[in-house]
Amino acid sequence: MKSWLSLISRLRHFWRDQRGNTFMIVAFALPVVVGAAGLGVHTIQLVLVKRQLQREADSAAMAGAYSLYQSQGNTAATAAANKALTQNALVTGATATITPGSYTSGGTTYTSAMYVQLVSTQSTPFMGLFGQSTSDVSANARAAVVPDGKVCFLALESGTTTGITFAGNSTINLGCGSGTNSTSSTAAVNVNGQPSVTSSPIVAMGGIPSSSAYANGTVLMPNHAALTDPFGGGTSLDPSNSAISNGACKSGSNWNVINVGSGGYVDDTAGTLYPPGCYGTINVQGTLKLSSGTYYLANGANNAGLQIGAQADFYCHQCTFVLTSTTTNNANSFATMDINGGAKVDITQSTSGTYAGITIYRDRRAASSNQCCQINGNSSSSYSGAFYFPNDTLTFNGTAGMTLNCFQMVAHNLSFSGNSNITNTCTPPGGNSKWSLDSVRLIG
Repeated sequence: MKSWLSLISRLRHFWRDQRGNTFMIVAFALPVVVGAAGLGVHTIQLVLVKRQLQREADSAAMAGAYSLYQSQGNTAATAAANKALTQNALVTGATATITPGSYTSGGTTYTSAMYVQLVSTQSTPFMGLFGQSTSDVSANARAAVVPDGKVCFLALESGTTTGITFAGNSTINLGCGSGTNSTSSTAAVNVNGQPSVTSSPIVAMGGIPSSSAYANGTVLMPNHAALTDPFGGGTSLDPSNSAISNGACKSGSNWNVINVGSGGYVDDTAGTLYPPGCYGTINVQGTLKLSSGTYYLANGANNAGLQIGAQADFYCHQCTFVLTSTTTNNANSFATMDINGGAKVDITQSTSGTYAGITIYRDRRAASSNQCCQINGNSSSSYSGAFYFPNDTLTFNGTAGMTLNCFQMVAHNLSFSGNSNITNTCTPPGGNSKWSLDSVRLIG
């Protein structure tokens, strides 16, 4: 009996004894402390890996999308994305999923998009105390070719010379964006005088000085990638040899001509007197109405080609005038044009065939001419369609009241003066995609 009482007394004494409690608490808490510390260490580790994977994914998606932007196809775009991953490998052993193709989000479809997903399995031994010795970290990025507006006025100049000039004290509303491939660091687009210019965006490979001439809200986009010639700049618009042969353009040794003198009146909208075809010169000093079709002008002599005088009233709907030559190996033999500022001109573009959408085209093989090329006309004039002069400086001298609807200009250099208010809400030649200003961006 006494032995039991003694044992109970010792147990009570032991229960009240607090010595060594701290060690017991530490012993019990140590796994939790180590696990929490490990959780913090691994959290930082995983966040760092996540950031590195995101950088890799972003660069790969952008590289692939740029390849798609250059129309290189899905295979080349995938290769470009893989190359970017190799060059920017921050996390070794990551598994990549690369998917080029269209993508739709929020009602917007991006036809050229690149999706990249990276997954990396990271060792997390401290977190193994909680049964998770490895953790998967993933990052994904999607880049696409995104429209940034539309450029209806393009200067193909690719050197350091100014591509676009806005001059005088004119009021110019282009109703669309303008751009140039000029690489001038200080004046790819230049303002002379005190014009008021409405055109957005204004884009250049080089620099675009800010100016009070630009309307509020004008987006300036200097240092941009090269803009693409919407007409391709290739041989597709070259007249066929048969269309501009001596037999087609001349009667014997004499040029075919259309000549309407001052006070004269010719309505040939039926095309019986002067049908579409090849002529040396169209010279209008009176009234001339032509039928729809393509007119090749092939005489490069002075005062030849397309000549519209101050008293002229010239009409041709669904027409294209091609300033060309019968001797295309001679760059100085190509026809020019002169449209006087007092003339009344009403011309619209062809709607089908090789020159669909183009109103006047000067052959790409022609040397630049100081006798060409200005677009003039009085306040009753109306222009529509594209004016394509790939080797020339094309000057537009607008007049208040002139009707300009669905009007585009593509030339080596562009110059604007006079007053104009252009409506460009139409679909331009070849479709909007050829005139759209695209950029490559990361998207959601």
